[in-house]
Amino acid sequence: MIFSEKKILITTILALMLLGFACKKEADSGVDYEVLKAEITEKYKNHPRFTWDQYKAILTELSKDKYVVLPVYQMKDYYDDNKVVVCLRHDVDAQIFKAQEMAEIEYFMGIKTTYYILATSPYYGRFINGKMVRNKCMEGAYLKLKYFGHEIGIHNDMLTAMIKYHYDPLVFNQEELDFYSSIGIPIYGTASHGSYIAQQTVANYQIFSDFARKANVEYNGETYQLGQHSLADFGFTYEAYFIDHNKYYSEAGGDWNFDDDYDGMMNALRNSVPGDRIEILTHPAYWGKE
Repeated sequence: MIFSEKKILITTILALMLLGFACKKEADSGVDYEVLKAEITEKYKNHPRFTWDQYKAILTELSKDKYVVLPVYQMKDYYDDNKVVVCLRHDVDAQIFKAQEMAEIEYFMGIKTTYYILATSPYYGRFINGKMVRNKCMEGAYLKLKYFGHEIGIHNDMLTAMIKYHYDPLVFNQEELDFYSSIGIPIYGTASHGSYIAQQTVANYQIFSDFARKANVEYNGETYQLGQHSLADFGFTYEAYFIDHNKYYSEAGGDWNFDDDYDGMMNALRNSVPGDRIEILTHPAYWGKE
């Protein structure tokens, strides 16, 4: 693809602006952006399973006229029986740096998607004395995703915040919303994270009364309440696992949910028909294989 000079200029200016933002904030947090990037890149260097060319092939397919591709907060209420309506969703987990590469590719190809940021990830910050202390040098990374035109959502791991760090979920979530608002990022929705604690108990979305299947959960001999407040009470308009769709493609765990892995997913996508509503989930850590 040949990119326009205008887009290249915008990207260059954006990169310089966000680099300056990160450096300016670094002194406030005591965390060095480049050191953090190097540590996480080294830790997850063996995770990529798919190449950027393979990702561009997905976007090239989705650029065809038969599709409408929207961020999740828009796709959930958009219906068109003459199109294949798609939301492309990314659970960022630990790899915010791969997410930025992915977001830039999408920007150049004219596609807007949704990125869910995980507060319990190593790049985000630390829980100290019962409070979340964020790495301020990372704010530019979140803004970069926004400036590329993408939706930012919260990758919900409130069970970990509640059980491991003894944080009231409603209070913790409100602090998250306040933080994003303070840097100019609107938050519409959330996507449940499959953390270790969630795997041992229940899905994180059961924190909401809309989806709770029991009143409480036990962990290490302690009892914790579920479903005390609704999704709307927490300030969200949707939970990504519960939007209206009839097809769901995901490479969770590093393999697509098709017998032929990536090729099977691509064939299913090509064979989709108008009226289909498809939710596609990727994890940036699995992309960028060299």
